[in-house]
Amino acid sequence: MKKFLFRSVVVATSIASFAFPALAQQTHVEGISFKLGDDVQTVKNGLRTNLDPEPMENTAPSAFANLNAGKTTLFLRTKGIRVNFNKAGVVEMIKFEPPFAGSINGIKLGDAEKKVRDLKGKPIKTPWQFGAAQAFLYALDDTAYIRVDITESEGVQSIFIQK
Repeated sequence: MKKFLFRSVVVATSIASFAFPALAQQTHVEGISFKLGDDVQTVKNGLRTNLDPEPMENTAPSAFANLNAGKTTLFLRTKGIRVNFNKAGVVEMIKFEPPFAGSINGIKLGDAEKKVRDLKGKPIKTPWQFGAAQAFLYALDDTAYIRVDITESEGVQSIFIQK
C-alpha cells in the first residue's frame, strides 16, 4: 500500500510539472519579451545574455529541507532583473530592482504608494510587512500576480511577477 501511495504521488507530481507551461502568464508585460512559464533559452534570448542561471542559495536553516534544491536564478545586476527558474528550468518568478528604469504594468521603481494605489486600486489582500517595506499584491491576470514592495520614504523598492 505504501509503494502504491508513493507511486501515485510521484505520478501526480510529474503530471503537474508537465502541465505547468499551460499555466503560463497570459498578460504581456511591456519592457520584457519573456514571461512566467518560459524556458531558460527564451529568457536568455529576451535579455540578450549568454549568462547561465546559477543554483539558488538555501535560505532555510540547515535543519530544514532545502526548498531551493534544483532551482536556479539568473541575475543581471546591470539591468536590475532577476529571474528564478523551477527544477524543470521554467520561469516561476521575475523580480525588478534598481537600476531597472522601465515600467512594469505602469509602475516604476521609486513611485509613491499613492501613485501605485491610484494606478492599481486596492490590493487583493491587506499589505504585509516585508523587511523595511510593505508588500502590495495585485492580480496581473488569471494566472499571475504582481507584487510591489514599497517603503514610505523611498517608494517602490522592487516589483515581482509571480504565481
